[in-house]
Amino acid sequence: PPPPLPAGCTSVKEVPQGLELALECYCSASARQTRVKAVSARSIGMEVKAKDSEANKPLCEYLGETLASVGGAKLRCEVVRGERAPVKVVRVLCDGLAAAAAYQRLSIAQLAADREAAAAAPPRSVGRPTF
Repeated sequence: PPPPLPAGCTSVKEVPQGLELALECYCSASARQTRVKAVSARSIGMEVKAKDSEANKPLCEYLGETLASVGGAKLRCEVVRGERAPVKVVRVLCDGLAAAAAYQRLSIAQLAADREAAAAAPPRSVGRPTF
């Protein structure tokens, strides 16, 4: 089973239709890909590869794929608050996905995105060695 949610967690909440996620989105058409940037008890930071006005669809598609069980069907998502704002509430329509499991999957997605970004970054130049 996944670890319990952090104390006072409001970023992932169970609701009758599934889950609600509190998101803070940074949208940019030049972003490398849509990804999870940060997961905290208060909110989930997302980077979305899209213009501000077109971000909801790729955001919901990414969340539906990321939160789906391995080999399972993609979950349906909809923006319920903040349709045109960077701070959004997204409802994930699902049966049986616990908030703790969703929080864990988003945390794993963040770690994977961080590793991928670090691998793609140009190597840092090292200064002259000091002896």
